[in-house]
Amino acid sequence: MTMLRRWYVVVVAMLCAGCLGIYWMKDAGCYSAATTVSFTLPKREALLPESGRNDENVIAFAGAVATEINQGRRPATYASNEAPLYGVGVRQGVLVAMPNLGGQWSAMYSRADIEIQIVGRSREWVEATQQEIIKKVFEVSKHRQSSAYTSPQTYITATVIPLTTGVQHVSVGRASQMLAFAALLFAVLLVGGSGAVILDRKVGHPRAVSDLPGGPDGPSNSRRTSA
Repeated sequence: MTMLRRWYVVVVAMLCAGCLGIYWMKDAGCYSAATTVSFTLPKREALLPESGRNDENVIAFAGAVATEINQGRRPATYASNEAPLYGVGVRQGVLVAMPNLGGQWSAMYSRADIEIQIVGRSREWVEATQQEIIKKVFEVSKHRQSSAYTSPQTYITATVIPLTTGVQHVSVGRASQMLAFAALLFAVLLVGGSGAVILDRKVGHPRAVSDLPGGPDGPSNSRRTSA
């Protein structure tokens, strides 16, 4: 009965939920790419056991390159590929990271790999950003070694790992949408009902003073007046 009496509170909650639902429907998802650039000893294949990807010096060099790409900030760390950038709510951005086997308080890089995670609203933006950052990684790697080594044959080699340059479209599935709308409906009933009860208690229906026996002066005053 309270929700019916304060129906306008529920209507406001429904309008807010409707705007949010329309925003969800218009959201066509995003595009994501996770490209891995691996560093190896000179003229070594990245996928071979003796590539040098686990060499401490090569890992340190990869970290220096990633730091420069990050404009002086240390690269982010990740323990597995199961934590994509879009999974934390980012819809447009870039993350330069390195695999980490350490804990929360210490970093222990396991491989000389730089993972470039890119999320964007359009496939074109993701692809263009991907190519730009890969190009920058190669340029920084070459520049850092050209001042120390005279022959490119002795350079640490940077290689883009095959099958990591693809761009995938990420969108919400139909089942997830239905669950989201069900949760939204529940939230409307909860918020609208709570708001109606709170407003009803604040406004209330106290007995008016004028409705008391004897009018505004109360019963006792009424009796005295009549006497």
